[in-house]
Amino acid sequence: MEITKSCGNVFLDLGFKPAIAENLRMRADLMIELRDYLKQIKLSPPQAAKRLGVRETTVKKLLQGKIGVFPVDKLIKMMVNAGLKVEVKVVK
Repeated sequence: MEITKSCGNVFLDLGFKPAIAENLRMRADLMIELRDYLKQIKLSPPQAAKRLGVRETTVKKLLQGKIGVFPVDKLIKMMVNAGLKVEVKVVK
């Protein structure tokens, strides 16, 4: 079995075009942060839905990691609704 070192973005490693891979990476990172936050504060799905300003089914999809449901702007809105601060950093 051959092992290939990651470039740091698994989506790029999987062959996605750079812009799509970066978008997917950002979405995955935001989803992980939001999921970890919800686990940390121990809210039930209905409580989390109320705090995030979404439906309970949306929270369940977040917890299941269904990345296709969550564009970056929706994840940012949910995080802000939860009282989290989101910063975007551009690296040259």
